[in-house]
Amino acid sequence: MTQRAVIVFSGGQNSTTCFIQAIKQYNEVHCITFNYTQRHSAEIVAAQKICQHFNIAAHKILDVGLLNELAISSLTRDNIPIPSYEKKY
Repeated sequence: MTQRAVIVFSGGQNSTTCFIQAIKQYNEVHCITFNYTQRHSAEIVAAQKICQHFNIAAHKILDVGLLNELAISSLTRDNIPIPSYEKKY
């Protein structure tokens, strides 16, 4: 019996940890990555490379850029500066 898992996979550290656990526990792993047109899309590239390396059955990247119209954030808009959080002692 084939055991399957679907992983929401950003390509970042947390989802990669879940991904590695899933490929150990399931015969077939499918991944979904959400592209909300964030500033740093390096994680999406990492997700693609990791899925290719492990020969994942399916990896779909869903464009959810429309959400940027609803949730304004410095992570998705170039005209909004990213706040600096420096420690002050």
